Amino acid sequence: MKSVIDIQIKADMTAEEKLEQIAYPVENLQLMLSALTKMHLDHPLPGDELTALLNILHKQVLDIQRSIN
Repeated sequence: MKSVIDIQIKADMTAEEKLEQIAYPVENLQLMLSALTKMHLDHPLPGDELTALLNILHKQVLDIQRSIN
């Protein structure tokens, strides 16, 4: 299972096709952020795991931003 969703955007895609490509990555970001906000303080993540989660979120946001520009 991949933790990052690849977005396949081509120069000749319509706006609708681009929106279809980013629909699932946006949903995935919402779920990841929701999970992070619901974490209990008595079950903290190790620093490297938290860093990995934040890096995944950052990459997804950048990929989505690149695809819609």
